[in-house]
Amino acid sequence: MSNVVDLAGFQCPVGSMAMHSVYGLVEVFSQDGWMRGVVYEHHEELSLAHENDDVVFAEHIEMREAWVHVRELTEADLAKDIESLRKRGQFFFNPVD
Repeated sequence: MSNVVDLAGFQCPVGSMAMHSVYGLVEVFSQDGWMRGVVYEHHEELSLAHENDDVVFAEHIEMREAWVHVRELTEADLAKDIESLRKRGQFFFNPVD
């Protein structure tokens, strides 16, 4: 018998939020050993050629799933990651003056 502790289950458990270098802020929805199933937002800017002048910006947002290795994830600390999210275009915040 071996007394090896499986650390894979302790990192980024199901239900937690994490940061991924490609997908940005993700939510872990499943785990299989060292792999994690994550859900992330995919933003796609829409063409405004056919719209009227009142429309300034339009985008299509959909939720996508991916499987990633747990080592590609870091547990989200929103207080620390807000600036990173803002730079990626995943977080919009206009402070009230």
